[in-house]
Amino acid sequence: MFSLLVTTISIAQIDRTKAPAAGPAPKIQLGNYETFTLDNGLQVFLVENHKTPRVSWQLFINRDVVSEGENTGMQSMMGSALMTGTTTKTKAQIDEQVDFIGSRLSTSSYGAYASSLTKHKETTLNLMSDVILNPTFPEEELAKLKKQTLSGLMANASDPAAMSENVRSVVTFGKTHPYGEVETSESIESITAEMCKSFYTTYFKPNVSYLIIVGDISKKEALPLVEKSFGSWAKGDVPSHSYEMPVAPSSAQVDFVNKPGAVQSTISVVYPLDLKPGSDDAIAASVMNAVLGNAGFMARLIQNIREDKAYTYGAYSSLSTDPLVGDFYAGAEVRNEVTDSAVTEFLFEMNRLVNEPVETEELQNVKNYLNGRFARSLESSQTVARFALNTARYQLPADYYATYLERLQAVSAEDVQRVAKKYLTPKNVHIVVVGNKDEVANKLKVFSADNKINYFDAFGNPVADVEAIPEGVTSTMVIDNYLKAIGGKEKLMT
Repeated sequence: MFSLLVTTISIAQIDRTKAPAAGPAPKIQLGNYETFTLDNGLQVFLVENHKTPRVSWQLFINRDVVSEGENTGMQSMMGSALMTGTTTKTKAQIDEQVDFIGSRLSTSSYGAYASSLTKHKETTLNLMSDVILNPTFPEEELAKLKKQTLSGLMANASDPAAMSENVRSVVTFGKTHPYGEVETSESIESITAEMCKSFYTTYFKPNVSYLIIVGDISKKEALPLVEKSFGSWAKGDVPSHSYEMPVAPSSAQVDFVNKPGAVQSTISVVYPLDLKPGSDDAIAASVMNAVLGNAGFMARLIQNIREDKAYTYGAYSSLSTDPLVGDFYAGAEVRNEVTDSAVTEFLFEMNRLVNEPVETEELQNVKNYLNGRFARSLESSQTVARFALNTARYQLPADYYATYLERLQAVSAEDVQRVAKKYLTPKNVHIVVVGNKDEVANKLKVFSADNKINYFDAFGNPVADVEAIPEGVTSTMVIDNYLKAIGGKEKLMT
């Protein structure tokens, strides 16, 4: 005989028409890392992770940015040339040994990266130290690198993305600033092995470098390996450099690269700004930029230019921090016939953030998005290593990343509008467009406050202007007309 027990449970009523209120920001428990310094000044950070049998080694040369002038491209080529031969091995022998043990090894003008299975960690580290400490820069290998680079430049001359990047760099930072220098066939041809050797011997010093180790290795194992591989590296003085701070244009400018026959335009809205890593505004500014164009499909640019207007597949923005000079970018690729309309929408959304506070729900959704992105990044041991490196490089507070989510959650609508007023300057932008001049250029003249379009070639060199803007047409007329057409939001332009 079976008896049926019936239990009545009282369930609280939940209003499912409203999203649950956000809870307090969680405390972040970052993974532990250890640090030690060699006698020559090389600082080492070690993040142990024994879940998989792999070890990675990243060497970072914490040098100043260096201007290259008429030899632009030399530093990049020097970084690649580190792998082309040492005092003990040819390039073929280096490549063969890397392939044989299944490791990875790459170099740049800021150092090197290597990884392998744990059982090959010592061999891999020895290879990395060899290319860093004993490069020879053989002439025949440098000639091959120059040929490859020149071939790439030929391809870039007709690639809208590369053309746009070149012109953006020039107009944002200026050709006399390191960030505004653009590689050309002439600058690449001018590079010599002696230039590479000189740069290497000047800047590659252990006392300005960090070695980040991540993986299946303990400090007890790592210390003697690092001592053996890099203990003999001679320290020395490294030059420091300073540059004038680039400034945004005093009024809006249109910078155009003609690509005859193009059926779409590559649009970029750009300008430099002073925003240092770890500054008081950095987190609030990242939230503001996420609202604008860096929060997936909830970002305003995507919602406006893609979802509402169907002008493009994607529209995005970035607000970059940098110890030298940061920059703002917003961009998209759109059809020729809507190029001017898309530019209007970019400026419209920038102005909206400056002049209207963000709604509470939208702000919380964006902060939740950033919260999740940060949390996902913590799944990787490389993230802990990157945090350790950034803390040292930028002299951040020791708890900067541990308290990140608390500070993110504390960002208010007032904070977002404050940093928008400070860092979004829609009246002081470069509007860079790569496209078909015959179909697009005349429509863009109305955005230029100086009544003209600046024309550039694919490498950021000015070329001849065309006819002036018609008399009586002002730079803001098209935006004013647009705002009136959508319901009298002229206040956004104040």
